[in-house]
Amino acid sequence: PRVRALTEFLISRGEPVWRRQQVLHGMYKAHKRKWHHIDGIPKGLTWQLKDRFGKYISSMKKESSVEGDFANKVLLESHRDKSRVEAVSLQFKSHRSLCISSQVGCAFRCAFCATGKVGLKRQMDADEITDQVLYFLQQEQKVDGISFMGMGEPLANPKIFDALRVLTSPELYGMSARRMNISTVGVIPGILKLTEEFPQVNLAFSLHSPFTEERNRLVPLNRMYPLEQVFEVLDRRIKTTGRRVWVCYLLLRGQNDTLEHARAIAQLIRERPAETRYLYHVNLLPYNTGRAVPEHFRRAEAETVTAFQKVLEDNRISASYRNSFGHGIDAACGQLFAGYEEQLAGTGAVAGLAAASARGEAERSALGHGDQTAAESPSAEAAA
Repeated sequence: PRVRALTEFLISRGEPVWRRQQVLHGMYKAHKRKWHHIDGIPKGLTWQLKDRFGKYISSMKKESSVEGDFANKVLLESHRDKSRVEAVSLQFKSHRSLCISSQVGCAFRCAFCATGKVGLKRQMDADEITDQVLYFLQQEQKVDGISFMGMGEPLANPKIFDALRVLTSPELYGMSARRMNISTVGVIPGILKLTEEFPQVNLAFSLHSPFTEERNRLVPLNRMYPLEQVFEVLDRRIKTTGRRVWVCYLLLRGQNDTLEHARAIAQLIRERPAETRYLYHVNLLPYNTGRAVPEHFRRAEAETVTAFQKVLEDNRISASYRNSFGHGIDAACGQLFAGYEEQLAGTGAVAGLAAASARGEAERSALGHGDQTAAESPSAEAAA
């Protein structure tokens, strides 16, 4: 991350120890945009910082923004290679939450998701991930929560763990791990590492079907990490952390919204060990039309949602249905695509996700708002 390079740079110049803290405070606490805006920095050092790290502190710049439906969606471009991602700021009645991206595109090609149609362009580094947060802080927005539910699969990018360290470091952003939410379609190695290194970060598992063949079609990664194996790992996470796991379920009209599906989900959770099953919460989600997504995907009807939720509740499964924020500006779940064109699957989605997994394994080898009970559900705070 940038902090390491900055520290080495200041040491090489023979700067006093306190200078590092002065610069970091200007960057991450005062949210300055340029080096010469940081108070108390000698002019000579300001120019050297600019020469070494660029004119702007952030690695990302705003290309455009749009507001609506209590959401502010921003298109951000990397100074490095002009790669683009989208990030969303959501204003709730009691707090503001961000939905940020972790990859430029996505390799996993979930059938209903606009991001998946883009394909994976590249991984984002830790600074690019966290600078999405910095952007909104520089706009003087008070950020209460962060959801890694934007473009990309967070746990398929090993740099997500560096980003979490930056965000939770007291001398940098100083944010509470319990106010961070990561969504995954079931990347088991990433779930295990998250449990070990960041047990207090909230985790949401995108299920979308309790039936193997159907989930293979909707979420191709299921062929690599079957949902039965994912739930075994989630059980272990709950036993280790004592934290709730959110099971996200996108309701698609006439496809996965039947009472048979609801009963199968209830059975799946009731089969969990007694010490873990009560900490699963099913979040039913509305479908949002995504760019380049097949037209046969449609939002479930209201009465169907009610009946579906009733089956879960009758089986004593904790469940809720949440409204969508940002749908009208393509800022809701599955709608982010950052202006990229659809990329054809080529040899197939499984080949793409296998390559992404291999890249992730290679990179891995190389390498304060109170308790969750007082917080909103992760999926209720995110737009994507």
